[in-house]
Amino acid sequence: MSKVVYLDQNHWVTMARARVAPEKIQVAEERQAADTLWGLVASGQVRLPLSMAHLVETAHAGTRDRRRHLAQAMLDAYGGWHMLNPLVVRRYEFVGAFSGLTLTAKDVFTTAANSPFFDYAPAIGLAVTRPVQPWMADQFWRAAWASSLLEETLSKEDLDVTNAVIERWAAAPATLAQSLRDHPAERDMRMVTAMYMMDDLKVEIAQACMLAGISNEELSAHLQPEKAVGFFTSLPFNGGVLEVTQARLRNASDRWVNNDLNDLFYLACAAGYADYVVAEKKTGRFLQNADRSLAAPRASVHLNLRSLIRDIQAPQEQN
Repeated sequence: MSKVVYLDQNHWVTMARARVAPEKIQVAEERQAADTLWGLVASGQVRLPLSMAHLVETAHAGTRDRRRHLAQAMLDAYGGWHMLNPLVVRRYEFVGAFSGLTLTAKDVFTTAANSPFFDYAPAIGLAVTRPVQPWMADQFWRAAWASSLLEETLSKEDLDVTNAVIERWAAAPATLAQSLRDHPAERDMRMVTAMYMMDDLKVEIAQACMLAGISNEELSAHLQPEKAVGFFTSLPFNGGVLEVTQARLRNASDRWVNNDLNDLFYLACAAGYADYVVAEKKTGRFLQNADRSLAAPRASVHLNLRSLIRDIQAPQEQN
């Protein structure tokens, strides 16, 4: 069975360079690892799903030629597989927590049309079952995705609107971090983070409660303050977000920036459901540390392709 490997954008850049400009990959072992990963893709041993983060970040990939080389590498490798939008995963993790239904890797990584978007509904039992995607419609969807990846760029107006939304998101944990610095005290930082997340996500939690068909009394039983940490850490994606956030809040000098939104949400989501994640260094280290506190099985998180390849090949070498 193919292993699911989620690559952060900077490692997709390495994959593209391995094809069009290998001399730009400074570390020889990293260049060899990229070539090996291409071979594993070609043989069907791994899948490299794409996400909305990849689409958005490719739109910022600099010159037209650089963007097209990067996009073409993604399209040649992804095989039609996408990762659900983390907002969808978060919503249905809550639904599962209230209903007993479980979101699985097969739900999170899919070839279904529109799956990278925030309004997609996975068919885990409560969502309306979608008809089988007609072949022609599926082809149109794939063509539209490919065209967007290859051609689309954000206008200055779109970019300004997007940045404003992200800045508002980054301001919330930054404000909390500043308040914690200004009022030092002995705290259970996981509890602080869990209560912050519960307040921030109260609308989504209420919506999940409705989808799950549970009463307000049943919801209250799930969300007692003493259960807040356990509630989040039992969920693969939300638990990762909690662990990374609380670790960052402990560091008084840590600064929250716009890039943190994609790094935290998409990498934590992938870490909860993929077999392997190759992350950017800062978030990757936080996710590696998060494994010590989260009971649910999680991806093996790496910071470069050479580490990934050693991990993938280790069982074969041991045999």
